[in-house]
Amino acid sequence: MKARKVWSVVVLAMCASACVPDYVKQNDADINLLIASVNGGAPLQSDVFAPPPDASLPGVTPDFVSVSVANRLKNPLGNTTTILANAVIFERYEVRYIRSDGRRTEGADVPYRITGPLSGAVDVADSGTIDIPLEVVRAQAKLEAPLRNLRAADANLNVAPPGGALILSCIAEITVFGRTVGGQAVSATGRLQIDFADWQ
Repeated sequence: MKARKVWSVVVLAMCASACVPDYVKQNDADINLLIASVNGGAPLQSDVFAPPPDASLPGVTPDFVSVSVANRLKNPLGNTTTILANAVIFERYEVRYIRSDGRRTEGADVPYRITGPLSGAVDVADSGTIDIPLEVVRAQAKLEAPLRNLRAADANLNVAPPGGALILSCIAEITVFGRTVGGQAVSATGRLQIDFADWQ
């Protein structure tokens, strides 16, 4: 009889653990940090070359997008007194690039990943998001392979020799990192399609 009770407890415990959704197990915090959208869900056309007024300059500019972030309690019926402790303070972000064909060598197939500091905060809320402007393509990346190979002209407006690809499409995987006021590390990841080309 005792053995049967023990097995019943074990089975119930296994069932309970199996019923926990994955989003609850993302981190040890009481909240989930979420990226709701990047650039409003639209792809980004990144121009690898824009001739400046002074043609002796490289003529490239960085690209920024808006990232919409939300902070949600894992248990929406949780204790509301913990809301302040679950506000998230942003610390940094990272952007790495991948391609749909699986090629991802940085500096050859895709641009080098970038990291940068991030400041700001997002409170726990039942709905809504906050928008964070993030630099997703640095100007330096447009002066390095593989992006510089897409340029139809150099800084002196000399036409480049033919043979290079015209457009390079990448997926930018954007991850923001932060920490709750209570001290737990959290992160969220979103993705953005970027079409690199000399769009001039």
